[in-house]
Amino acid sequence: MDPRLRAAVDASVGWYEDLCTLHGVGSTLVDGLWSALSPPPPLHSDAVVVEPAVDAGLVRARLQGREHCGVKDSFATMDLTGDGMRLLFAATWIHRAARPAGRRDLPAGWAAVTGADELAAWTGQHDTSDVLLPPLLQRAHFRILARRSGDRIVAGAVVRLGSGAVDVSNVYAVPGHRVDWAELAEVADACFPGRPLVGYERGDALAAALDGGFEPVGELRVWVR
Repeated sequence: MDPRLRAAVDASVGWYEDLCTLHGVGSTLVDGLWSALSPPPPLHSDAVVVEPAVDAGLVRARLQGREHCGVKDSFATMDLTGDGMRLLFAATWIHRAARPAGRRDLPAGWAAVTGADELAAWTGQHDTSDVLLPPLLQRAHFRILARRSGDRIVAGAVVRLGSGAVDVSNVYAVPGHRVDWAELAEVADACFPGRPLVGYERGDALAAALDGGFEPVGELRVWVR
């Protein structure tokens, strides 16, 4: 497997572990399939494929009895329509190679969110109020980042230091603004220098990430029932 894809998938599993722990949800990772032991946080799948050998039969067995559930097929190899599921979206894993550690200050306009009120303003614009909870602000390997124009948050992202890579996720901009992914990479580098950056995107955000120096390294699909 391309080690860049391996890093991206593993970072995604680490994110799921952290968010489930935050929400008091247990999990298991058996036979290459991660799954939550109870309903996961909003916007998260019940199961994540970690190894390419996982097939639809294992996914079906693991989620048996769950009327409403989701699956992140990390390698886009499955068709789960026969299991009463529909494709929610397809996306592309992205990677940017590590750059030499350099600047430690954030680019102008960017700052880490530090307080609950600011986090509420950030998540209120991104529909993640029930997902990204205030205790994340006290986790050393997370940075919830905001770009401001005056007193207003106009863009945001989350960077998370995993095992050797930095996961870049929850990237957004309010109408009339856009995220410069090359600049966002500088933000991530300032937070956690000298690491490769990984994540996944689709549509215009994917195009912006590729323009900003990221490379596509694989495909994924998310299914829901």
